[in-house]
Amino acid sequence: MTARPAATSAVVSKSPTGLPAGREAVPLHSRRAWVVDLVVGATILATAIVVLLRAVDTVPFHGDESEWINNGRYFRYVFLDADLTSSVWRPSWVNRDQPPFGRYIIGGIVWASGTDPARVNRTYNWERDYEANLRDGRIPGPNILLPVRRTMAVLGALSILLLFVAGRMVGGTVCGAVAALFATFSPLLQAYFVQARTEALLALFSVVGLIALLRFASHYQRMGTLGLSGWCVGPMMGIALATKLTAAVAILGVCAYGGIAGLARLRADRAEAFRMIGWSLATGLLATAVWVVVNPFLWPDPAGRTWSMLEQQQSIMVEQGVQFGNPVDLSLPARLLLMVQRTFVENSTPAFDMGLPPGSPSVLRRTFTELPAPFGVSLELILAAAGLAALLARALSVWRAGARPGPETALLWWLAAYLLGIGANLSLDWPRYYVPTAYFGALLIGLGTGAILSAALQATGRPVPESLLIDPQAILQGR
Repeated sequence: MTARPAATSAVVSKSPTGLPAGREAVPLHSRRAWVVDLVVGATILATAIVVLLRAVDTVPFHGDESEWINNGRYFRYVFLDADLTSSVWRPSWVNRDQPPFGRYIIGGIVWASGTDPARVNRTYNWERDYEANLRDGRIPGPNILLPVRRTMAVLGALSILLLFVAGRMVGGTVCGAVAALFATFSPLLQAYFVQARTEALLALFSVVGLIALLRFASHYQRMGTLGLSGWCVGPMMGIALATKLTAAVAILGVCAYGGIAGLARLRADRAEAFRMIGWSLATGLLATAVWVVVNPFLWPDPAGRTWSMLEQQQSIMVEQGVQFGNPVDLSLPARLLLMVQRTFVENSTPAFDMGLPPGSPSVLRRTFTELPAPFGVSLELILAAAGLAALLARALSVWRAGARPGPETALLWWLAAYLLGIGANLSLDWPRYYVPTAYFGALLIGLGTGAILSAALQATGRPVPESLLIDPQAILQGR
């Protein structure tokens, strides 16, 4: 690695970004680094595919899979029957239950595997056991279930590869690789990424949106202009929202980053500040437009029917807490602490989710690994705390240097939006609600690992390799 050029005077020149110009000369992304990234990425993808495809056969069946496959008939309504206005889109429990994009994809998989999406199993009856549901035709057969599960496993593996890309953008190859490996071997993510539902799809669409956001933020921090990638964030997050309502919190985080970044530039450049604030508003509008366009149910009254979906979700969670257990009745600070514990330490799975008899105690499982817990504290939690500290320190160094808020700030708002948004509405202590925070929280574990290794090398006087370098300039140069 080329050594950093020594300062030649007491005056340190600044780049247009506001960071010391000398640091920009570090050739981080050499040809060898590209080769390393490609090899590491290919290894991660292959590992994730193998692990998740094996999990297809070991993860227990969940009744929700019956419901998602049954609702795959919406693929037929839209793409085979071109039915966008009939009574199937009337206000109903099913149409208010979930956005349709995941239904389209699951129905498309069923159709591509040779089955009519309108001729599948009935929805699961939660008041009866598995055997009774099987007799009643409420369990999809292997010819229907396995193609959907295997497709979700491959898409989940692809989302893990893209998590590596996001980690590489914010913290180097080691950060991305560690984040991807923790995600791959997480029992929580394995279970939800291979089932016939939409967690893998949400992760895939959301991480594409995050990568576009990080790329946009690095371009803005370096140039002060709105690059093409910035206009991809809104539509992609709209697709994520049309897959699962959880993506709404990420959209709020994206818009918050844009608004704060614009306000931070008001004194220095009002035109630039207003452009950034305008981008923030436009991104929210683009996401909203996609959300409405892909869901014919919303067309007659987008605002009113969206609100009805949110109200139904809240009432469902209250009812499920009473019926199946693990309700959350805590203050906001306590809910946030619970989310941190469930994200980085262990999850509490209700008995019905594990197929256990009614009245059985919840099952506690580690979120990521069975690694040692120094001083009784989860190693993953320690690494995530170190990663958060490193990310905050980077954002603070950029602010002190007078630079534009960039990827480090964007990622902070993204993660904060998930924590605060889900925490504020958390009514059930069920694993599914921690899948997004565990998935993106793995980035903090990667950042913490890189920060600790980098600090250890610096303390011993050894050079820090490119794969460990956590430096805003690595992002400013688009690497």
